Amino acid sequence: MTLFALPMSGNWVERIRVYVSPYMLAIGMNETWNTFAPNPKSAEQFMKAVVVTLRGKTEVYQFPRMEDLSYADRYRMERFRKFEESVVCGDCNGLWPDVGRYVARRSGTPMDPPDRVVLVKFESAIDPNHGLLGEDEHAVPTVLGELSVQPEDLQ
Repeated sequence: MTLFALPMSGNWVERIRVYVSPYMLAIGMNETWNTFAPNPKSAEQFMKAVVVTLRGKTEVYQFPRMEDLSYADRYRMERFRKFEESVVCGDCNGLWPDVGRYVARRSGTPMDPPDRVVLVKFESAIDPNHGLLGEDEHAVPTVLGELSVQPEDLQ
């Protein structure tokens, strides 16, 4: 864990990280150190899912966002925040089917079950002068993936 989390470099460290990183990313134990100078995080990212049912009805599933939660809920959801940061990266597409199944189980009705789930990442710039998050209406969407929901996915 230490070799993965600390900002260390070296040939032997990188060889160990190759084996450890899939596990660390999947359980949300990674640390990106992008909050600190000289290169702080420059964009806010969040995820939504569009669920399309068998009858063609669409529903948007909003994943929890930290800025919308109370301090107690933020503390409780911290692991989820790190998980969501990991899910939106392009290298973590192996997690997308499981996230799609999670959303499908929480959407639709027995009479109109989900047919497919589309995961969408939104990204908006952070204003470096004011430290404010970019506005959601200007967030740029990117489709991460689409899952065709099978009956066994809903169990």
